[in-house]
Amino acid sequence: MKIDLENRKRILSIVALAFFNFVFLGAEYMFDNMMTYVTDSEGVVLAESYILGASCIGFFLYPVLDKIISGSSKYIMAFASALAGIICIFTICRHSSYMSVLLPGCLLFAVLGILGGEIHYIFSVVISERKHLAGNIGIAYALGIFMQFINNNLVFSELGEFVFIAVTLAVFVVLIMKLEDYIPRENENVLYINGMGNMKSPLIAGVALTLAVVLMSCIFSTLNISVTLVHAGGSVDIGQWPRLILALSGLMAGFIYDICERKYMNITMYCVTLLSTICVVVTELGGPFLVGLILFCISAGFFVVFFSAAFIELSGNTKVPKLFAGLGRATNNLCAILTGALSVALLKNSGMVIIITALCLFVLISIVLYIYSNQFERKIDTDEEDKVTYEADEEEKFQAFCEQFSLTPRESEVLKTLLISDENVQDIAVKISMSRAVLYRHITNLNNKTDTKSRIGLIQFYYNWRKNT
Repeated sequence: MKIDLENRKRILSIVALAFFNFVFLGAEYMFDNMMTYVTDSEGVVLAESYILGASCIGFFLYPVLDKIISGSSKYIMAFASALAGIICIFTICRHSSYMSVLLPGCLLFAVLGILGGEIHYIFSVVISERKHLAGNIGIAYALGIFMQFINNNLVFSELGEFVFIAVTLAVFVVLIMKLEDYIPRENENVLYINGMGNMKSPLIAGVALTLAVVLMSCIFSTLNISVTLVHAGGSVDIGQWPRLILALSGLMAGFIYDICERKYMNITMYCVTLLSTICVVVTELGGPFLVGLILFCISAGFFVVFFSAAFIELSGNTKVPKLFAGLGRATNNLCAILTGALSVALLKNSGMVIIITALCLFVLISIVLYIYSNQFERKIDTDEEDKVTYEADEEEKFQAFCEQFSLTPRESEVLKTLLISDENVQDIAVKISMSRAVLYRHITNLNNKTDTKSRIGLIQFYYNWRKNT
């Protein structure tokens, strides 16, 4: 029954995180489309930075509100959040004026920020004992993106798309309330996350990780805004197929990151960042837009799974896991705001300025990612620990055996070779550089000292012997 409950919690948490990804990204896409009716492409980018800022406020508010609100009040707040979000969605879809889209958009994303902080924390607790943290995050991200693809391609009316998002938001809130019942309140201050081992300094790791995500976001934000400007400007119809690449890249990232319990996650993300930096350079030198779009979709999936897994893992080493669990998404959103205007300005400048900026950012990323990676004290595998302990005990036994039976150094060498080799006497003699006759003489001496009659008897005697017997 316990196993069934654990699996149920795990599946529900993945589905809930997938629903959050869908609602957040789907609402952002919807907001951008509605904004195109009331402003130009640069206005869309600016308005997007406002709603992302509102979501950051929500992420930071979650730990505070969770302390203030408890018991049945949580259910009331959850219902109110869902209702407010649904009202905002339908107000946005009317796009009657700039402010009628912007204000409900900000409120909607503030609510999503609070709910996002909550589901990331719940996810960190439910998946705490599992080795496949990044893989589970990748599955949730891929499912969320795939839901968005379905919403945009298989729902054939604008109203139907909005209803799909609204209903998913309502179900998402219900799932959160269900998962909240599974979280034992007494475990709130326990370190949850296993996998990469203990951190030398969570503070240094947190600062380095935050800086790494900030700097990476600058590169990915520049790519993202270039795509958004083209899409909002109407010069290229991007369509929905890039979302399938996003889903596949997130899924692939999760399974790749989990190799050797996320031992190579940082270096993999480093390589993806290098690829994205090259993409910026190539695009600015006149490379095709399609190549930049595909590389952006691939790198974006890897980036989302990276910062989500890294901050969830970091949260288990901090005193405020409810803040840090969702800080990856909040940091990324905050960076999108701070770098939005800068990226737009850069994209209007000469290509050489953008190239130099991207290369400088990559150098800084290399430094902070190295500092972050150096903060892990990886645990020795249990089997390896047992092997080391066993070898130490055997060596101690061998030395005690040699002392008790007064074996010479050469006799000790012969005995150790006999214990680990099943070769014939001639081959053993060659291995330890002595003649066959000399080897027989040493074996005879060992038999005499241990009162055994043969080579096999000597080996059996050794393994049956106990110290101080």
